[in-house]
Amino acid sequence: KPRETVTVMVTKDELLVNGRVVGRVADLSDPNAALIIEPLRVALQEQNDTSLRNTAQQDLADREVTIMGDKGTPFTVLKRVMATATAADYGKVSLAVLQKEVEAGAGA
Repeated sequence: KPRETVTVMVTKDELLVNGRVVGRVADLSDPNAALIIEPLRVALQEQNDTSLRNTAQQDLADREVTIMGDKGTPFTVLKRVMATATAADYGKVSLAVLQKEVEAGAGA
């Protein structure tokens, strides 16, 4: 049975939750900023509430979020996104890396 998961995507410019923009990466790169990204926490809680309606008594440890980024994503941003996900009651945090498509004919 497929598991329901929330996807947080960190692009070069934006932070998205299930395709909806919740922030700009440029605003998140400050290492002295608060660890929790409040707009992200609110968006994740909203996703949590939707998921809970669909699966009545889902255990906290089973709530899953996947964070997608690329090798250029600053570690400080990833750290804040992961901390925010756990603060929004997600027990499983997975990281995924976006791979660039190989151009046709390149390296052949």
